[in-house]
Amino acid sequence: MTIKWKDAGFIGNSPITANLRACMLDTGSLIEHLEQYSPEKISLTLEAQSWGKPHADESKILHLRSGAYGLMRETFLTCGDRPWVYARTIIPPQTLQGSRRLVRWGNQPLGNYLFSDKLTYRGKIEIAELKTSTTPYSPIYNLAIAEDSTLWGRRSLFYIRNKPLLLTEIFLPEAIKCIDTLKK
Repeated sequence: MTIKWKDAGFIGNSPITANLRACMLDTGSLIEHLEQYSPEKISLTLEAQSWGKPHADESKILHLRSGAYGLMRETFLTCGDRPWVYARTIIPPQTLQGSRRLVRWGNQPLGNYLFSDKLTYRGKIEIAELKTSTTPYSPIYNLAIAEDSTLWGRRSLFYIRNKPLLLTEIFLPEAIKCIDTLKK
């Protein structure tokens, strides 16, 4: 299943609340932004990290040849014991040259690295609406989420010394509910 990513400028035409829109378009640390809505501390759980073949759309945006490998990191941002955001990072081998510590980043939020390095910048944000039943991200299948739930995602290329890294963040129903109902 291919996700139809759109430029964030199209978010105004989407059935999305102002709070969720602000969260998805925020260019800073997602954890810091989510903590404005969270009744508990947001924490990160490393689900998996290994070398693998990115999805076709990920390879395309990263300009990787078909079948090329990247370092794939999958995490969940949780509020208490409830998963709020699924995050998937694809780091091409050439991006790791000079940035080897990303291989050993572990349970640390990626934003700690991305937003502290003056030679790193974020490209445009793309958004997508998807259903749990059609998401290509397998860790989401293991969650107890209704099949027809609407999920919202955003993705961005970050450039570390002009080398790309793709970060995809999928907002799960629990986060969407809290973001929509709680006031900042």
